[in-house]
Amino acid sequence: MQRDQVLQLRDTVQQFIRSFGLLEQTTTPCGFSMSLSQVFAIQELEKQTLTITELAERLRLERSSVSRLVDGLVKGGFVSRELNENNRREVLLDLTEKGTSSIRRVREQSVQFYNDILENLSENEQMMFYNSLKKFTDSLIKVRRA
Repeated sequence: MQRDQVLQLRDTVQQFIRSFGLLEQTTTPCGFSMSLSQVFAIQELEKQTLTITELAERLRLERSSVSRLVDGLVKGGFVSRELNENNRREVLLDLTEKGTSSIRRVREQSVQFYNDILENLSENEQMMFYNSLKKFTDSLIKVRRA
């Protein structure tokens, strides 16, 4: 790709980030009153109980940042902390009932949000977009891990 095209791509990605609402600190792109980091954390905890270190690895954030994030989720009643009976130095994080119901609501709002966006594209365009975005994301992950 030529330099000018790369710069146009960068501008498009920046416009996407702003339009999608990814710079908003307190609301998800679909309008749920929670930060994206909080949503990503409870999505991971929906899958399984984790330690702060494990959650930090999955979110690709510093442990100290995740610790502050979890403090807010515990204070909000979304997550519970318990000492690991097998290793008393570890704290296990789990979703509360409120956390579980919240992630379900976020999921439904996001499905509607994505459907609203995608309805402006043909089915073929939707699949082309998905496949291209998937390849771009896979490439980004590969570069970030190198």
